[in-house]
Amino acid sequence: MNLKDIGEFGFIKRVTKDSIFNPSEIIVGIGDDCAVLPLDEKNYLLASCDMLIENVHFLKNKSTPYQIGYKSVAVNFSDIAAMGGYPTGVMISIGFPKENSLEEIEQVYQGISDICKKYNANIVGGDTVSTKDGLVINVSVFGKVKKEHLHLRSEAKIDDIVFTTGNLGDSAAGLEIVLNNDLLLEEQSKEKLLLKHYQPEPCLKEVELLNQARGLHALNDISDGLASEAREIAEASNVGIEIYEDKIPLSNEAKELALITKKNPLEWALYGGEDFQLVGTIHKDDFEKLNTTYEKVFNRSLYNIGKVTKEKGVFLIKDNQRTQLKAGGYNHFA
Repeated sequence: MNLKDIGEFGFIKRVTKDSIFNPSEIIVGIGDDCAVLPLDEKNYLLASCDMLIENVHFLKNKSTPYQIGYKSVAVNFSDIAAMGGYPTGVMISIGFPKENSLEEIEQVYQGISDICKKYNANIVGGDTVSTKDGLVINVSVFGKVKKEHLHLRSEAKIDDIVFTTGNLGDSAAGLEIVLNNDLLLEEQSKEKLLLKHYQPEPCLKEVELLNQARGLHALNDISDGLASEAREIAEASNVGIEIYEDKIPLSNEAKELALITKKNPLEWALYGGEDFQLVGTIHKDDFEKLNTTYEKVFNRSLYNIGKVTKEKGVFLIKDNQRTQLKAGGYNHFA
C-alpha cells in the first residue's frame, strides 16, 4: 500500500488512532482545528501547527518573501479563530538553502512579524536549519479561548442555519491568475484576487463578534474548500448538511475571471480552498440578530448558505434537486 492509496486523511487516521496517553491533560485532541488543553478556571489553551513547503504550498518566484511569511502565520491564526479563540504566541521553524540571500529571509521574517504585531501575538521561539530543496516554514501557534466561547466541529444541531463569513473561491481564482498571468482581467480585479491568495486574513475580529451570539454551535475554517469543511462538521456532529447553490457567496471578480477562463467559480468555492473564511452553524432563531450586528460592525453580511439535517451526508441544493457533494479539497498524497 502506498500513501496515495489512502490519501492524507486516511494516513492521519491510521497513525493517530492511539495517540492519547495522558487523558487528564487534554480536552480535545486530534480531529479539530486546534488541540484544546487545560489552562485555568476561565480559559483553555489552544495549540496548532502548519507547514508550508516551496513548490507545494507556494511558488517562490510568483510571490514575495514578505507574503510567504505573512501567509504562513495567517493560516495558523485561522485555526485559532475557528475554535473561538485568539492567538497569544507563535514558534517559527524555517529551513532554507544556504544560497538564499539574507535580505530575502529578513523579508520572510518581516511578514511574520507584521501579522503577529497586528493580532498581538508574541514570537516566542523556533528553529532554523538548512535545506537542499527550497524554503520550508513550520509555524506552531498558541492561543486562548474562554471556556464558554469554545466551538468545535462536533457541535452542529439539526435545523441549525449554516453560514459563512465571506466570499468563497477568491483564493483559488487568485491561483488561476498566478498560473496564467496573461489573463485579460482588469488590473484592479486581478490585484484583489491575488491578494486573497497571497496574503489572506484570518477571521479573528469576526469571531470576537460571533462569540457574543446566542445559539452559535459548530465552527470550522475554510482551508480545504467549503465541501470539505462542511463534511468535517457533518461527520463530527453525526448530522447532514444541505448547501444552497445560489446562496454560496462569490465575488464579482471571481465571476468575471470564470467567464474569461470558461471555468465554474462554484468549483473554486467548493473545492479550491485557502479562503480562510469561517463556516459555522447557529440556531435558526438567532441568525438574524447576529447578522444585523455583524452588518453594523463590518459593513457586510453573513451569508446563510444552508441548514443542518438529520439525514447524513453533504448535499448541494439547486432548483429543489439534491446532489451529494463528493469529498474534495486539497489532499496531500492523493
